[in-house]
Amino acid sequence: MSVEQIAPLISQALSANKVEQDSAQEQLKVLAPQPDYATSLLSILLRQDAPLSVRQMAGVLLKQFAENSWQECPHIAAKDVVKANILPGLGDSLSKVRSSVAAIVSEIACVDFPDNWTGLFDQLLSMMGTGEPNQVHGVMKVLAELAADITDSQVYTVAPVLFPRLIQLFQTETFGPGTRARVLSIFATFTTLISHMDSVDNAANENLLFPVLPGLVDTTIVLIGTPASDKIDYKLQTECVNFLSKLVQTFPKQMGDKVSSALPVLWQLLTKNAEDHITTVVNNPDHVEDDVDSDGSEIGFGPLVQAIFEFIQALTERKKYKAMIRKVLPDVLFYLITYLSIPEYQMELWNEDPEKYVEDDDEDSMNYTVRTGAMELLIDLATEMKVPYVEALMNAITRHISSCGNIAEGYNWKLYEACATAMNISGDVIEECLEAKKVDFNFGAFYSTVVLPGLSVDKPFLRGRLIWMTASYIKRLPNEDALNTLLECTCAALKPGTPAPVMIGAMKGVYAMCAELSEPEEKQVLHKSMELIIPSLFDLAGNMEGDLLMLCLDSLRVSVGFRPDIVAVEADKVNKFLVELFVKHASDTFIVTQVNDVLITLADIPECRGSIQNNVVPVLLQILRSPTPTSPKKQSEEDEEDMKTEVIDLLTTFIRKTPVPLPDVYIKEVFPAVMSMTIGSVKDSSAILQSGGECVRACLAQGFQQVSTLNINGVTGMEYTMQLIAKMLDPDVSEYGALYSGRLVSSLIKHAGTALNINEILQAVLNKLAKCETPTIQQSLLVVFIKLFNHDLEGSMSFLQSINTPSGENGLVFVLKSWCEIQEIFTGEYETKVAVIALTKFLPHLLSSDSPLSQIMVSDEEMALEGGRITRSNKTTQGPVMIPITVKIFKILVQEFGNVLEEMEAERNGGLSDDEDDIEEEEEEDEGGAEFVSIAQIAHLLANDDDEDEDNKDDPLNDVDLHSHLQQFLTQLSTHNSYNQLCQALNENEKTVLNSLQVSGS
Repeated sequence: MSVEQIAPLISQALSANKVEQDSAQEQLKVLAPQPDYATSLLSILLRQDAPLSVRQMAGVLLKQFAENSWQECPHIAAKDVVKANILPGLGDSLSKVRSSVAAIVSEIACVDFPDNWTGLFDQLLSMMGTGEPNQVHGVMKVLAELAADITDSQVYTVAPVLFPRLIQLFQTETFGPGTRARVLSIFATFTTLISHMDSVDNAANENLLFPVLPGLVDTTIVLIGTPASDKIDYKLQTECVNFLSKLVQTFPKQMGDKVSSALPVLWQLLTKNAEDHITTVVNNPDHVEDDVDSDGSEIGFGPLVQAIFEFIQALTERKKYKAMIRKVLPDVLFYLITYLSIPEYQMELWNEDPEKYVEDDDEDSMNYTVRTGAMELLIDLATEMKVPYVEALMNAITRHISSCGNIAEGYNWKLYEACATAMNISGDVIEECLEAKKVDFNFGAFYSTVVLPGLSVDKPFLRGRLIWMTASYIKRLPNEDALNTLLECTCAALKPGTPAPVMIGAMKGVYAMCAELSEPEEKQVLHKSMELIIPSLFDLAGNMEGDLLMLCLDSLRVSVGFRPDIVAVEADKVNKFLVELFVKHASDTFIVTQVNDVLITLADIPECRGSIQNNVVPVLLQILRSPTPTSPKKQSEEDEEDMKTEVIDLLTTFIRKTPVPLPDVYIKEVFPAVMSMTIGSVKDSSAILQSGGECVRACLAQGFQQVSTLNINGVTGMEYTMQLIAKMLDPDVSEYGALYSGRLVSSLIKHAGTALNINEILQAVLNKLAKCETPTIQQSLLVVFIKLFNHDLEGSMSFLQSINTPSGENGLVFVLKSWCEIQEIFTGEYETKVAVIALTKFLPHLLSSDSPLSQIMVSDEEMALEGGRITRSNKTTQGPVMIPITVKIFKILVQEFGNVLEEMEAERNGGLSDDEDDIEEEEEEDEGGAEFVSIAQIAHLLANDDDEDEDNKDDPLNDVDLHSHLQQFLTQLSTHNSYNQLCQALNENEKTVLNSLQVSGS
């Protein structure tokens, strides 16, 4: 094969004729395995006289080959030819060719560097040393990719040679902004790598980075302050600011003086460009969005502003720098409000697509704009500063309004909208400060100077924002007239034909009012208005899609609770409408979830339950029983499974909310349908098993006698339940399907008692536990035994001692070991409590008997959070220390007592801290090594409080005060003759906890 054979095919692949294209691509696929395929493509790519389109196509094909086939390619000689001849292409006169070559080199290097391309790095450095701009540009593209693949061992060789070259290049003005920006990108990558290495080599930062950073940072600050003459200059300035943020986050101590030098430069850049931003972007109908460079990154002032916002955010996260920001906070907020102003081009987009307005104009939006960046920073500053923030915000808003002029003139309304937006997103912190009487804010004055004038101006975005914002402060309204105005505007905005921004603001306002007015007497404020609001929201929902529909349903859900009588009258109509929405949008998980939330709210209304059973449940059953998708939109198998899981979860909630005895539809139709889905499905779905198990458990809790007497074609309800448990606990079924199996087993034992063959069930639980590796699932299964221990310690121990795991280990020994291993990462308040109480029963038994159980040895490893992962921290590099189980249980109980003390202390210290607390001196920070956090100290934060198990609410153990229980237990234990020996095994933190009891021996 030769270049002459491939070149025509490449030209043909570029043909506008689809048939010719396809034919050429098929022939190229046939040629791809040939030895000369890659070398021929390279020759075409580097041929100066070939058309650019042909060269680019050759580059695309060669990159695909490098990405997909290089590693497996057996033609070593051909690959060597490519590597020997490709690098000169990095200096090609055409930027697009250089980029193509750089991408190919990077792909090959990912596989071959360094072992099979030993000379690559030296060749790249040599090309960089020529100073030829095109070569440097190409080399920098490759280095940016290679930097991410440099290993810890390589960095000691690479950094001393590469860093001086990069700094020289960065400080040389002849190289373009894009190339110089890439230098900082490379340095940022190396900064991350070397700072992580410091955990094993505490001299890495000192030897490799700190000698070169001061000069590099100085040049960076100078470049930030250099006026931009072109958009590409903004790219360099943006990368400079991003690099400074990286250093502040990584080396806060070393960056002190540099931050002081950088802040005035950044401040000048932010403030001087604010007015230009208003003129050229906000109030310019002809403005277009920022350009995109060859790497796909936006270039322009917008990304630069984002970078500055992120730099300020990085400073506020450090007390050392927070004081700097606090000194200029009023000015910072003044300019942030300026940058909140809505640009004309964005308004045009939002008017064309109101859904995009809902999506974009949110502090959690994934679509970054200068406005959303300002929102995000305002929220961060509010969270970090609180009282000083609120005081500064009032100052900034007053300055804006007093200098703004007539709201009806020109673009003045935009600043009013920006001030209202700042008030909107700061509402929680403002309210917190007002409640604590830490600030003095006259909302009545704000209402009269901003809200009332704004509501009278025909500017939809302003009116919608003001309705939403004012609704958030409904309890702060100055008088009855203000309240009536808000309610009238809200009701009017929900009528058909209202401009979308106003309607959106009204829907958000309804949600805000309902959230604010939580007390029964407060809810009366909306009693009359809900007669208009609820029907209007239902009407709007029938004509909405996507984000608008989700917003409408969310507002509807909270409104229904204020006037259940309104929906009760039209229950059949309402439920039919909602289930139609469910089916129509079955492929959209987000909308289905919102519809479900409204239905669940209706299920709380007694007058609506019969309608739900008659109009909603039959449709949901049809979906479960249907072998084919029931949604009008095409669904994947995964989507269909997700929908059926949603259906089962919804039915479970209906069952839980229905008084006993359960209607026949739940026992005779829902129960069998769910069993058919879970037991009878060919494909074992963890999600279906989890949801199905919870639905069956709900049936047992609400109608055990009805289930026990149920007979379906000769199979009883209890037999079906046992079959489901057997499937969930089947060792060959995914362990994730058994996530809630422990709950189901416990529920069945609770209700059925001696009527069950409990031994067989518990053996299955033990077998599944022996095979599980996920702590949350292990916990679910362990809690089955833990509950039994609390109920009958001796009997449960005897039973477990009589059975073995599949590998032959004694059941009781295995359970105790597994329990001690994960107790400190237990989640859930109830589960943690019953486990701790059971351990307080176990420890005296083990200490007072001659049982061989007391000789069980378990690991003394501590669970930790390291780099965001759960890991184990050994006290010795020789392996885990093994300690007696009695000592381990004692340590666990002391740790749990410490957790209780911490929670009590946190409750006592809740609320706003004094202003002085925000600026206390920052202690010396250990910048080397990963952060070590004991899981025992934070496990309660991982618990899902929303997932409270209703079946456990009547357990008497819920009434146990864990603090008093542990305090009494540990005090009594201090009189035991083994106490001093147990205390010797405690670490310093555990001893401190025990010392708080002031008992002898501790």
